[in-house]
Amino acid sequence: MKHKLLTGEEFKVINLFRDNLLQTYTIREIMDKLRKNSYNWVFNTIKKLENMEIVTIESKGGSHLCSFNMNHPLALSYLSLSEKLKITDKLPLKNIRELIGNSPFSYFSFFVTGSYARGDYTKKSDLDIVVIVEAGDDTKKMFSVLKNKGDLMLPRVHLYVFSKNEFLKMLLDKEENYGKEIFRNHIILFGAENYYLILREAVFHGFKG
Repeated sequence: MKHKLLTGEEFKVINLFRDNLLQTYTIREIMDKLRKNSYNWVFNTIKKLENMEIVTIESKGGSHLCSFNMNHPLALSYLSLSEKLKITDKLPLKNIRELIGNSPFSYFSFFVTGSYARGDYTKKSDLDIVVIVEAGDDTKKMFSVLKNKGDLMLPRVHLYVFSKNEFLKMLLDKEENYGKEIFRNHIILFGAENYYLILREAVFHGFKG
């Protein structure tokens, strides 16, 4: 079934879920979050997203509970687009592109975290970079190549490299850790869908944020 593309206003619902991906919202809560006055507009937008299989709706106690559907490829594609829209020229993009371009592997996810992702960085802030590579790839090789580049850059690069399995294990750990911090605060510059596939697997195994 073909669907019309989302408008800019409708896409704000995707951005809302991107920032709180495992959250469930009522229609009223979405209205409040997006500062919309029309219940009908929000309801119709959510129904459109449901028809596209991007969100699921559960009726409970007279309310419509809306959740993001991470099991549909189109939903993951829209999440990836939402990530791209988070990228601004406030980030040191020239340095970031150089790091991405020098990766020794083709399959990876590349994040900015920390103060540059939150937007509260200063001139003295490091650029926190996280890279997640496939399970069979050499994390030490990725770290060595990018660190050699990052050490010559300003702002100074603070680099972390994890394998897919290491990152998944952090998400599923009961204790607070850096993986969960990355989940809460990040901008993905490359490989967003790869990351969301890992996250979907974590949710399947019980990750709740």
